Amino acid sequence: MNDKVKMIANLLDDKHAQDIEVYEVGKMHPLFDTVIVGSVDVKRNLDTIVNEIKKFEKEGQLSVRNYDTKSPEWVLIDFDDVLVHIFIKDQRSFYDVEGILKAYVDQNND
Repeated sequence: MNDKVKMIANLLDDKHAQDIEVYEVGKMHPLFDTVIVGSVDVKRNLDTIVNEIKKFEKEGQLSVRNYDTKSPEWVLIDFDDVLVHIFIKDQRSFYDVEGILKAYVDQNND
């Protein structure tokens, strides 16, 4: 795990994201190297995480290509080589991004 991934995972943990999973997909995917998935209990925690990332970005510690904050239950943040999904807890199991990622990683590791 590189320093950028550690920084993002620690930031999520510090802001009360739960069940943080890191998937290394760099050898298999042309657009990004790592996908991080986490969940929070309430929308306010989603907003807090986005605001903290924007603070880090403003300070020059992180560079963000795009934020997708349209959904009140799911935030997607594109750090160019790292993609982050943060869900409200019940939405995480509904969308099952991890199931897709696990199948993708397993399929490409054969």
